[in-house]
Parts: sequence; structure tokens; C-alpha cells
Amino acid sequence: MQDYNQLLLIWLYFQTVVAWAKAIFTDYTKFMKGLDWGILYNKYHNNTYDPVKFASEVKRLIADKDVTKNSGIYEYLLSGDEKFLQIRAFDDDQKMEAYVRQNGICPKCGEHFEFDEMQGDHITPWSKCGKTISENCQMLCADCNRRKSNA
Repeated sequence: MQDYNQLLLIWLYFQTVVAWAKAIFTDYTKFMKGLDWGILYNKYHNNTYDPVKFASEVKRLIADKDVTKNSGIYEYLLSGDEKFLQIRAFDDDQKMEAYVRQNGICPKCGEHFEFDEMQGDHITPWSKCGKTISENCQMLCADCNRRKSNA
């Protein structure tokens, strides 16, 4: 009888997780498959979300070429943390173009650095519709890039 009760509790938990995910993400996509929805539920189920907004955001993010991990869209929307999207980084040519344009000077601190001491950064953050294109790339020293915000 105890095993039956445990199975019943697990089944009820499973049903709760599925109902929560379906209520928040109303349009199923193949990128939802295989995600650990139980962990997502445990972390985020007490928050309030807008399913209509999420539906349009999922479509927008799937179409965005800078998002390289579509399965991360769901946890990004729940958490707001861009790391789940694995946004495309600037390639070496784009970074070198920015480095040359800046004469090796970090625009934040004004100091000169060698190319390998600097990091490619979005001038207009990706979260504010900044694209991963040469014109939106700047090279920051590692310290300034670490300290900057999403502004």
C-alpha cells in the first residue's frame, strides 16, 4: 500500500508539472522535448508569467539567428538569464575589425591592450535587440567586460 501511495504522489507531481508547463507555454515546439521540466517547475512555479507574451517571445527567439540553443529559450523566459540561449559570440574577424577600429584602446577604461587581452562585446546588448554583427562589436579589456552591466 505504501508503494501505491508513493506512486500516486509521483503521478500527481508529474501531472502538476505538465499542467504548469502547458499553461505557461501554450504552443508546443520540438525544442521543449527532453527538458527537465521537473527542475524548471521546482525553480520557477511560484512566479507569475504571461503565456501570451511567452508565445510571441518563443517564436521571435526561435527565428533569431543569434540564439544558438533553442532549447534554452524556455529557461531564459522563466529566469531572464541570457546564458541559457548561448547567444552567438563574435567571430575572430569581427573582433579584429573592432580592435583595429579602436586602436587597441578599451573604450571603458581608455587603456591600451593586446588583442588577446580583450573580449568582444555587444555595444547594444543582445537583450535590447543588439545583433552579433561587426558594427555592434566593441573590444573591452577583460576587467571592464566583467564589470559592465546590460546597459
